[in-house]
Amino acid sequence: MSTTLHLFRLQEIDSRIDKAQRRLDEIQKILGDNTELRRVEAHFEDCKASHGISEKALRKTEGAVKKQRLKIEQTESMLYSGNVKKPKEVQDLQNKSNALKRYLSKLEDDQLEAMLAHDEEEETLQSAQTALDKLKAQLIQKNSRLAGEKSGLNEEKEGFLKERAVALPALEDEHLELYNKLRKNKRGVAVALVNDGGCSACGATVTLATQQKARSAIGITYCPSCQRILYGK
Repeated sequence: MSTTLHLFRLQEIDSRIDKAQRRLDEIQKILGDNTELRRVEAHFEDCKASHGISEKALRKTEGAVKKQRLKIEQTESMLYSGNVKKPKEVQDLQNKSNALKRYLSKLEDDQLEAMLAHDEEEETLQSAQTALDKLKAQLIQKNSRLAGEKSGLNEEKEGFLKERAVALPALEDEHLELYNKLRKNKRGVAVALVNDGGCSACGATVTLATQQKARSAIGITYCPSCQRILYGK
């Protein structure tokens, strides 16, 4: 069996290993990328904080309304108790009661406004919670699928590495050194197939004489354009 054929078979194995490793790297990058989750979690926390502020504002207005109603109740209790006899004092209490009621109307408007704002924030918070729960469920499903794919790829890669270990003894050290050097300098492709009269790696046309040499079991033939090793079936 020719040296070129051994090198070509090693190239096929290494290309499969490279492909598996590229996908493994992609999967690892995807699994390690929590950008979207952090964004959705941050939005949820913002909504939660806004909801808390609106809830405090609502409780404050509720307290103010309750306090104002108590003042009105106390004032009217004095007014209708019969203990106040003087007309001016009665009139002062009546005026005070009317003023308290007017201010109560404003406080109740504030309470209604705070209630509407709180309801809106609560709806926004629930929407953010739903979005977060949905994303987490999607990530669990996606990560589970990717973990399964990763496991399968690791098994495939392990098999390819075993094939590579079997293929290596057939090559002399100088040829393996040449192959590794070309692999490093030619983006992982040291051996190219002669396909339709051209180099499968760079696409350059190869002469008939060069094609014949590439098919020969004697020596190593290089692509005149990219300088990769050529193998012809």
